[in-house]
Amino acid sequence: MKKWFLGFIAIICLVLVGCSKKTDEKTYYDDKFMSSLAKGLESRWAYTDSCDDESKEFYTTAIKKELDEIGEYSNLSFKDSKLQEEAIAYINSLKECNKVAQTFGADSFYEKWFDAYDNRTEVLNKINKIKKIKVSKANQKNLDELLASGKEVQNNNNAKEQVLNLINSLSFAKNEEDSFEEYAEYTATVTNNTEFTIEDLSVVAKLKNDQGVVVDEEYLSLNNWTPSETRQVEFGTDKTFSTIEYSIDYIEIKDN
Repeated sequence: MKKWFLGFIAIICLVLVGCSKKTDEKTYYDDKFMSSLAKGLESRWAYTDSCDDESKEFYTTAIKKELDEIGEYSNLSFKDSKLQEEAIAYINSLKECNKVAQTFGADSFYEKWFDAYDNRTEVLNKINKIKKIKVSKANQKNLDELLASGKEVQNNNNAKEQVLNLINSLSFAKNEEDSFEEYAEYTATVTNNTEFTIEDLSVVAKLKNDQGVVVDEEYLSLNNWTPSETRQVEFGTDKTFSTIEYSIDYIEIKDN
C-alpha cells in the first residue's frame, strides 16, 4: 500500500511538472501573423476587384479587410523582434490610411492618401525582407506591385536622408569681393559623397538670427550632380543671420 501510494505521488509530480513546463512555454505568433497578413491582403484585393465605386466606404472597407485579419497582433508576442516592430508599424499604417479615408472628398485627400499608401508599401516591403509574404498565384502580381512600390519609396527616402545629411554639412563663408555694406554674398563648396546622381535638387535655406527667428529664406539649386563631384553653392541676402536651417523642397534621383 505504501509503495503504491508513493508511486501515485511520483506520477502526480511528473504530471504537474509537465503541465508547469507547458504553462511556462511562451507562444509566438510570427508564422500566424504572416498567414493572417496574406489572408488580409487577398481579402482586400477580392473586395477592390469587385467594387468600382470610389467612395469613403470603398476605402474604409478595403482597409478593414486587412485590419480584421491582423489588428489583434499588435498585442501578441513575436520571436523575431524586428518582425514584431514592422508588424505593428504596418498595422499602424493601415490605421493612418483609415484616418485619411475619412477625409474622402476633401481637396487634400489624394495627396494625403498617396503619402499614406507610400508608407504602407514601404513597411510591407520591410516585412517581406524579413519573412517572405506568401499569397496565391493569382494574386502574386498584386503583391509584386506593392513590394516594388515599397522598395522605390524606401530607396527614395534613403536617398533623401543622405542628401539632407550632405546639405547639412554646408559651411558658407562671406564673399567679401561681391559684398557691400548692406548686402552680402555667401559661398560654399560641397562634394556629392552619396552613391546617387542628383538630377534635380531644390533646397530651402532658412536664415535665423540669434533668437532663432527666421529673417530670410533662400533657395539653393543643383542639377545633374554626380557622385564625387564638387560644386559651388551661393546665395545673397541683406539680412543679418547666425544660423541656417535646411530642408529639401524637391529632389529627383537618377535611376541606377
